[in-house]
Amino acid sequence: MEGKKEFYKKVEKALKSKGYDYYDGDRDIPGKGRQHANKPDFIAVKVSKVYIGEIKSPAEGPKSGSWRQVQNSDTEQYLAVRNDVAKREKTGLLLPEIGGHEIIIRGQIADYVRKIGINFDLPASVPKNMEIRMAYSMPKSEEQNVEAALANCGKKVHEKIDTGNGSITYFFS
Repeated sequence: MEGKKEFYKKVEKALKSKGYDYYDGDRDIPGKGRQHANKPDFIAVKVSKVYIGEIKSPAEGPKSGSWRQVQNSDTEQYLAVRNDVAKREKTGLLLPEIGGHEIIIRGQIADYVRKIGINFDLPASVPKNMEIRMAYSMPKSEEQNVEAALANCGKKVHEKIDTGNGSITYFFS
């Protein structure tokens, strides 16, 4: 199975090939405060929009218990998403393959957006008046599950990037 580092490089290459300025979460986005490690995997910028992004590699599947594990850094909103998904999965209303992605879409990425200026700042080169949206990158094999999760979450997909390298990225609001 492809490792996390290799997959992250594929995502970066795909987004850059489509004209996005790419900022790596570890390399380019310094954390701040007590929860300094709680920041996005990437920030992508194009035209007048900033996308706060999360990447899940093939090694990080949506049925993983770690996606459902409550963290000390969870906000009330994120915790509510984890609990809602767990309840719907337990009662059979939601498949875990889709529920995991809902946790990332409604919980983790939305939480990152709320934490701009608290846990991390946007790169200095990013103009302050840009519209903030969300991005989610994963293996192409998860495409159907992610599309179902985006629909369940009522998200509007603005762009889907599939350069044929095995990764796929959705830009949404």
